[in-house]
Amino acid sequence: MKLVFLPGMDGTGILFEALFKELQGFDVIALPLPGEGSQDYITLSCRIRSCLPNEDFVLVAESFSGGIAAQLSQQSIPYMKGVIFVASFLSSPNSLFAYLASLLPLGSLLDLPLGAAIGGSLLFNRTEESMDIVQLKRVLHGVPESILKSRLKMISRLEYDGFKSSIPTVYIGAKKDRLVPNKKTEDFKKAYRNSMFALIDGPHFILQAKPKECASAIEAAVEFLKVNKN
Repeated sequence: MKLVFLPGMDGTGILFEALFKELQGFDVIALPLPGEGSQDYITLSCRIRSCLPNEDFVLVAESFSGGIAAQLSQQSIPYMKGVIFVASFLSSPNSLFAYLASLLPLGSLLDLPLGAAIGGSLLFNRTEESMDIVQLKRVLHGVPESILKSRLKMISRLEYDGFKSSIPTVYIGAKKDRLVPNKKTEDFKKAYRNSMFALIDGPHFILQAKPKECASAIEAAVEFLKVNKN
């Protein structure tokens, strides 16, 4: 089964490297998000749809990209057999925080000791410099500041509109997520009647912090989706 990954707010797919090494036996690809133009979920989902494979696949949406997967899950997409959401949301986890963050120079802030410590605390639940933070800073420096701000503003305005979908889904949450409260799974329970939920002990960047555990969870999720297909 092919796994098609949509990255979080960085939009690059580079941060999936460690996870992909653990996903033996799967054909995995990452679809980078457009680095120009409008970053609203309808526009992004249209552009991502044109890149989807012409063979059976499962969509794996990390964090910010959950909104893209949600749009696609309401459409009739050939070959899409299910969606795995990871540390994601259908409504803004914290609209005020996202809006205020959109006003800041994110890339530059992470270069400062205090900024890196705050970012590391929120994303990885640790304040000391680590390879995770170093790689994240490197990746974010390659993303236009205007694009990051647009995505944050999109998050700040996001609301669950009450849609329903019959496509089978799995939600993999991070038990110690400091950005997305666990209560955000309630939106997924309302939207998807054929769903499974799993929690992994770790931070918001769970795919990067716990690649081996996440690979096991994704393997189990794929089995669930195969059994519970439309």
